[in-house]
Amino acid sequence: MGSFIQDLRYALRGLAKNPGFLVVAVATLGIGMGAMTSLFSVADGVLLRPLPFPDPERLVVAHTTQPASGDYDEVTSGANYLDWVAQSRSFEDLAGFRRVSYSLVGGEIPHRVRGVSVTPQLFSVLGVQAFLGRTLTPALDTPGAQRTVALAYSLWQSEFGADPGILDRVVSLDGEPFTVVGVMPPGFVFPGEGDRSTLLWTSPRYRVPDPPFDFGQDPSESRGAQYMEVIGRLREGVGLEAAQSEMTLIAERLADAYPEENAGEGIRLVPLHEFMVADARPLLGVLLGAVGFVLLIACANVANLLLFRASRRNREIAIRRALGASGKRLVRQLLTESVLLAALGGVLGTLLALWGTDALLSLAAEEIPRAASVGADWRTVGFELLLILGTGVVFGLAPLTQLRSRNLRTVVSEGGAHTGGPARSRLGNSLIVVEVAVSLVLLVGAGLLGRTFLTLLAVETGFDSSDTLVANVELPATKYPEDHDVATFFREVLGRLEAMPDVESAGTILTLPIRWAIRGELRVAIEGRAADPGEEPAAGFQAVSGDYFQALRIPLLRGRFLGPADGEEGQEVALVNQAMAERYWPEEDPIGRRIAWGDPEDEDTDWVTIVGVVGNTVMDGLDGAPRPEAYHPYIQSALPYGTLVVRGTSAGADLAAAVRTAVAEVDAERPLSGVATMDEVVSGSLARRRFTMLLLGVFAGAALIMAAVGLYGVLSFSVAQRYREIGIRRALGARQERLLVGFVGEGMRLVVAGLGVGALLGLALTRLISSQVYGISPHDPVSYALGILTLMAIALSSSLIPAWRAARVDPARVLKEE
Repeated sequence: MGSFIQDLRYALRGLAKNPGFLVVAVATLGIGMGAMTSLFSVADGVLLRPLPFPDPERLVVAHTTQPASGDYDEVTSGANYLDWVAQSRSFEDLAGFRRVSYSLVGGEIPHRVRGVSVTPQLFSVLGVQAFLGRTLTPALDTPGAQRTVALAYSLWQSEFGADPGILDRVVSLDGEPFTVVGVMPPGFVFPGEGDRSTLLWTSPRYRVPDPPFDFGQDPSESRGAQYMEVIGRLREGVGLEAAQSEMTLIAERLADAYPEENAGEGIRLVPLHEFMVADARPLLGVLLGAVGFVLLIACANVANLLLFRASRRNREIAIRRALGASGKRLVRQLLTESVLLAALGGVLGTLLALWGTDALLSLAAEEIPRAASVGADWRTVGFELLLILGTGVVFGLAPLTQLRSRNLRTVVSEGGAHTGGPARSRLGNSLIVVEVAVSLVLLVGAGLLGRTFLTLLAVETGFDSSDTLVANVELPATKYPEDHDVATFFREVLGRLEAMPDVESAGTILTLPIRWAIRGELRVAIEGRAADPGEEPAAGFQAVSGDYFQALRIPLLRGRFLGPADGEEGQEVALVNQAMAERYWPEEDPIGRRIAWGDPEDEDTDWVTIVGVVGNTVMDGLDGAPRPEAYHPYIQSALPYGTLVVRGTSAGADLAAAVRTAVAEVDAERPLSGVATMDEVVSGSLARRRFTMLLLGVFAGAALIMAAVGLYGVLSFSVAQRYREIGIRRALGARQERLLVGFVGEGMRLVVAGLGVGALLGLALTRLISSQVYGISPHDPVSYALGILTLMAIALSSSLIPAWRAARVDPARVLKEE
């Protein structure tokens, strides 16, 4: 212990004598270690920590699948759910839920809050207890005149002032009374809700065979309507494979019993943790790899600094060896110094990590699931300690190459202060090659994502997003029970909007392009065509009203738009987009053809006549191909929700105020949600790609700067090491231009070697971000060329100063020193 303290004191004195070296080394390590710790903290909270539920490994979600096509959906029908509950034996219980929203009236402006309509078994499946009161339970929360609700802790604080007397209070949601029975604990995040936006959980309305639940309709009425998500808790001792086998058999039985709705359907069980983090795993993996490369470059730079410092300490090391110091003792001393440097860098890195973690969460709150689990704990501290020890040993190994057997006389005769020998040069040069290679990988990755982003910005969306505002509206069944009431509300709102001077056109649509795309298509029957089971035509279903197509300037290609004549009593009509027309009528004119949703043999099936063809719009994001879409008059569909689309002279605050005014004049208690310009909607669809691109670009920039500094340091040391040689060559007549070209060439040879290694490494690693690339190849030659040219330009700039210094060595001064 005494010798360790002695080594530590010696290391501190030595570092204090070289403040410039100390600052550069600690700053370099601190930046790399801080970035690594920040991302580890996020990755640990999202990917590694268990879910905050009892026995979380027993929680699974059940998806419906189409094994023949490999597709799956996160939702199923209420009737299927009831059969799963009745027939399965692998689960303690299965709970169903549907994400909904409610109008909450209480402030100056009514607003909507996100909630979940649940089966009361949900909280017992999750194993969650209420912070105040109780959760919903099957025994107490049966359907009846008065429904119950459990509030999120944040809603209880913001809307009800954290009133402890909230229990048994009746609140109004969508005009319907609910009794508050509990408040959930702070930090409780509903599965799948990374943005922690679920604020309440409501009890069932319909009573059906156990268990009871409510999703706005009796779930036993329609097996084809899929809207329910399902979470289950496996029985103790039952594995995922056994449960999956049982659910596969159940799916086969249901397909045999209900061939029209369930033909070809399967059931897929996914661990709840995997379900929650699956989308974030590739993003975090890419960023962890990138910041790991940055830390590697930081270590290489510090190793080069230590090599340079060790070469200047040859005289000291030789004297200590001559006085009897063992090689083991010197190794321990050098490692103590390097680990001390790493520890100082770790302290700075920890401070940067605290800021960096908060910055990551604020920049990507919507992209990072389980954000509430992110934070520093013993795992983060342990990782930081391992990082300090690992980096300290890694770059501390470099100076050990100086501990070869050399006597004091040889060191003194060589000048001692500037000797390092070929071993040092080879190692330093190798580190530069590694830095250049890793920098090229990061630059290529940033280039691929940057070009992808530009490609997506240039995608033809099929609509004009300028000067257009959108806002979502939902109408409660308690206040708008009839189709006529719904149709009247939207007709009156649009009428008021169109009468405003700053409004050019206004309409509504069921699901807005890009933002509210329906993930999937509905089966379509085409009159006069038979289809084999499982191969029926399919298309997206949209309901529109007013001047929706004019508001987004979607072109009419054939036929006519929908108009006032297409009302409640008018003929059932529809428009189709170009993709649907080309797929199902490639050689025909679809105008006048009839289609239907549902069973074409059913006498009650409503056939719809196609009256027009409109242009394609992107629905599933800018990187999604146009899909078949059919547009039905909203007034004939009368769905109690939709999105207002309003084009004005500008899409600023005045237009938003005008939309709120028009809605309030029709129903003062009807809030709007998702108010945004259409430009913001398009931009928001690129949020994850933009975040990944910017962060990878920052890491690539940091790597580029570190590589340039490293190359500058190596060449500067080479000049210092060969100072006598250069002076003698100058005295013998060597021209400045030749020395300049020689030293620049020395640096560029290292860079070219690094570029070769980096290109091979990039070809192997860029496949990891292939899912993020769109419109170009993961091996895009332009991205590689830009990365290579950028590195060569930076390397050339870094080489010129040391080379110029070598060319200007004064031979007279060197000979005088000799």
